[in-house]
Formats: sequence, structure tokens, C-alpha cells
Amino acid sequence: MQRGLLALLFASLLAGSSAGVGGATSAPARVPPSDYLVANLSGHLRVLDQQGKLLRRVPRFAAPLSGHGVQGLALTPNRLSAYVSVYEGLQHPPRLYQVSLADGTRTEIAEALSPTLSPDRTRIAYLTVEMRNGVQYLAALVVRDLPWGQARTIPLPAGDALGSPPGLVLNWSPDGRSIALSDGTRVRVVHISTATTVDSEPSIPGGKGLAPVFLDRDTVIVLANCCVGRQNLVAVDLRSGSRKLFAHISSPDENVRTVKRGTLLAVTALHQLVRVTRARVRLLANGILAATS
Repeated sequence: MQRGLLALLFASLLAGSSAGVGGATSAPARVPPSDYLVANLSGHLRVLDQQGKLLRRVPRFAAPLSGHGVQGLALTPNRLSAYVSVYEGLQHPPRLYQVSLADGTRTEIAEALSPTLSPDRTRIAYLTVEMRNGVQYLAALVVRDLPWGQARTIPLPAGDALGSPPGLVLNWSPDGRSIALSDGTRVRVVHISTATTVDSEPSIPGGKGLAPVFLDRDTVIVLANCCVGRQNLVAVDLRSGSRKLFAHISSPDENVRTVKRGTLLAVTALHQLVRVTRARVRLLANGILAATS
């Protein structure tokens, strides 16, 4: 694994060498800022526009379908490659890779899931996974400086077995100081600089929910009634504790990101890519496993 991280750091430095004054890069982004990177049911990566129209395909890369394919996606700061977490089946922990969007080549980062970049795009967070007695367990929330610098590891409860996708969602606060995620029992807001364990951190008002995502600095959207029938996304006010219905979706959200203030991009258990605003859901594409903007 150390060799893989050294190779990844070298590749990141090469990619960064094209940056000019002020961080501008001579290579055009493989995913323009207004567009989406998705993984489809065949395990391939695709670039879609805001309407869900196919713009381009990422060559060569394909996740193994035997493990149920891609679990999570995040774009590198220069949008020339992606962090891609892939299920590897029940006998092996999932893997997190950095994948070139130009040619599909990949470098392993960790045995981990759910990559997500901080709002200022200087840090990556993910969930590490370990095998114990043939069972996959979530081990820790890891926050690492880019490009592959110092890492902070915040342990999860020891008995937290790998669960269903809505329980694997994590998202940054708008100020980049906290991350919201489930510890298996409650949704926690983890203060990165001070947290010693995930389950020692404060829970959102009411505690319950899955797939948390910050709508703004004071509001977290959670899946409130997982997992049968039409699903309720509920806005939780972190100051007052009030809960209000935000939108209905067809099935549990397994990936979700805030793409702009008041707007979410989500992938559901029915493999639908949807854009969600208050009381409105727009279907963009079918046959999608994961997405990011």
C-alpha cells in the first residue's frame, strides 16, 4: 500500500506540474465544472451534462460487476482524474482508486469507500474498511491533505459492520470544518480538528436518519424513513432542531451531494440520477450507480 501511495503522489505531482500562476492548468478539465461524472451499471465512467445527456466516455476503466460495481465518486481538484471506490465482493474489502479520466488507468489508494473532497478541494475524506473473521467492518473516517499529505484518522465504533449504501454517505459542511455521517445508530457531525472518535461527536437534533448532506451551514438533509416505499428527505435545522419535509424521492438515496445552495444531486437505489430542490425532483438519467459534480 505504501508503494501505491508513493506512485499516487508522483502522479499527482506530475498532474500538478501543468498548473501555472494562480493554479490555472494548461490541461482542460475532463469534467467541466457544470457537468457530472457518473458510473453506470456496467461499471464504466461517463460524463453527463446538467440535463443528463452523455458528453463523453472514460476509456478502459470498468469496475468488476461481481462486487456490484462502483460505490462512490469524487473529482480531483483539477478535474482530470477521479477518486473511485469499488466493491470487490464479500471476501475482499472495497478499494479506493485514483482513475485518470483521459485513459482510465488507476492507482490504488486504500481499502476504503465514499470519497469526498472538502469545499476548498484541499482535502479528501473517506471511510476505511477492514476484514475481521471474514466480515467487512467500517474502521475509521480518514481525512487526508492533498496531494497525499498528512492524514487524520477518526475511529468508528468497533462493531460497525459494513451496512447498506445510505449508511455509507458522508458529506462536508460548507466551511470545511465538519463532516456529517452515520455511525450506525445516529447521524453525527464530526468536528475534524478535535474529534477522537466518530461516536463521541454530537448527533444532529433527533439523531435519526441516513445519507446526511449539508444543504447550508445550518441545515442537514437526511433520509428519514429508509427503506421501503416512497422516501422522505427531511431538512433538519441544527440550531432549532426542527424537521421539515424537503422532498420525496422514489427510493433511498445511495449517493448525494450539494451541487449549489438549495440543490442536491442524488443517486437512488433504483439507479436513478436525480436533481433535488425543495419539493421538486427532476430525473436526469437511469442506470446510474454513483455520481459527483
